[in-house]
Amino acid sequence: MKNFFDFIKSKTFVKHLAISFALLFVIMWAVLKWLDTYTHHGELIEVPDFTGVKITDLDNFIKDKKVRYTIIDSVYDPKAPKGAVVRQEPEKKINVKENRTIYLYVTTTLPPRVSMPKLKDKSLRQALSILESYGLRAGRMRYVPDQCVNCVLEQLIKKKKVAPGTLVPKGSVVELIVGKGLSDEKVMVPNLIGLTYAEALDKLAEFSLNEGALRFEANADSTRARIYRQIPAPTKDATVNMGSSVDMFFTTKKEQVQQSADSSVTE
Repeated sequence: MKNFFDFIKSKTFVKHLAISFALLFVIMWAVLKWLDTYTHHGELIEVPDFTGVKITDLDNFIKDKKVRYTIIDSVYDPKAPKGAVVRQEPEKKINVKENRTIYLYVTTTLPPRVSMPKLKDKSLRQALSILESYGLRAGRMRYVPDQCVNCVLEQLIKKKKVAPGTLVPKGSVVELIVGKGLSDEKVMVPNLIGLTYAEALDKLAEFSLNEGALRFEANADSTRARIYRQIPAPTKDATVNMGSSVDMFFTTKKEQVQQSADSSVTE
């Protein structure tokens, strides 16, 4: 035991111990330095904006961006360009390390398909609700003589009958043939002034009337334009036969719509 204590007190032991600590320090310093270099510790870059970039252009887009990408999902958006990025994670302008993978969501080139529901023999109100739940749109409604008033008699897409269960593109416009009864029943002319095209279609359906001629002012955005004139006009006690058509005139000029709305109230 005495020899052991004498040894650890010797210069030889102290010398070797100091060398061991020095080597350990150098090794740890070298490892940490290598890790800093390998992981680019402290080096951050800004995430680029992938929005709108086509799938076919992604490789060229990231050449000088120091990031990677992976497409993880596709979505259908009829208003967005097909086959382009619509969302990313992380978001643009966030600071991340070099070679970070950016996860992308892109639009599909074709809309998903849905099974055509059975609308025949349903009431018009039921049919409109079902179409909305399936992601389909109600188009023009054509009224024909039939003993069942406001009953759907046929369902068509692009003027062709479509059987229930047929796979059709989501967002398809479905035309409905609707019964208007066998009598010459009269209905009130609804006031469509100030309504958008979609709102006007719903209102016409409530009154069992059809869409007539459409007139949009030059360069008008059809989604924002509103009705400033209609034929027949919504005068007091004005009635037409059920299934009649109403012509609609659209504008994006708010003052023109307001003027027409004020005029229709006084008539």
